[in-house]
Amino acid sequence: MAENKENNFLVKIKSIRRRSYASSIFLKPDDIIVAINNQFFTFGEKKLTEELKEIKKDEKKVILTVLRSDTFFDIVINNSLGCKYSSTTVNETQSIREKFSSKENFDLEQLLEFTVLRDAFRRYDVIDTSTSVMAGLFPPLWLTYSQKWWVLAILVALSSTLLIVNPLLFLFGWLLMSLYCYKAQLNLMYSFSMLEGKVFCMNIAAKSLDHAQEIIRKIDSKSKFKYSKLPHPLNENLEKEAEKKQDIINEKKEALV
Repeated sequence: MAENKENNFLVKIKSIRRRSYASSIFLKPDDIIVAINNQFFTFGEKKLTEELKEIKKDEKKVILTVLRSDTFFDIVINNSLGCKYSSTTVNETQSIREKFSSKENFDLEQLLEFTVLRDAFRRYDVIDTSTSVMAGLFPPLWLTYSQKWWVLAILVALSSTLLIVNPLLFLFGWLLMSLYCYKAQLNLMYSFSMLEGKVFCMNIAAKSLDHAQEIIRKIDSKSKFKYSKLPHPLNENLEKEAEKKQDIINEKKEALV
């Protein structure tokens, strides 16, 4: 084991190997590894690699805090990343240390894990990866909670048809559907999002769905979510119109001068 000797730098991801663990959890080049289990990590690349190998060996999970686009976010990991690394400068490290000191941290038990998908129009789906018993007990309620209205409409129509044709057939179909929804609920949620043109882009750990959306909005100021408490981002067209108006005002001022 490497000694716990602190340095004046943090580990930064330089490149990510294909089919590596870091690739599967959607880390990116230039992401900075800031902390492990809320402890500021300035022990270097070798110590980081050894600690993550120990985590994999012991089948444990830890909170990895990452800095991306001046925004901290947490991710729960259980494996070595499989990256090539570089280092931050002394000034960068000091600046990040000061920012990290004001970050709100949580224990592993307080965090929920989310997988994030987005489309070309920056519309995001943030999917809770924990298992929901509701999916097996009453699939329509689960779909309502997940806000998959078009899937719910198809399910209700199909169930109503089966009930009219044969109540026993409806009951058998309901049992099969409940079992399938419970076993495959996460893949179903991913499939629904992918059918809407979204792709995987991020993993994140947060105390709630609202908290996860807040972090994503900090990383991507134009991110849009369905049924979010966050305000709608400023439309790019409005920004351009504002810029044009400002140009007109500046031209008038110059003309008057």
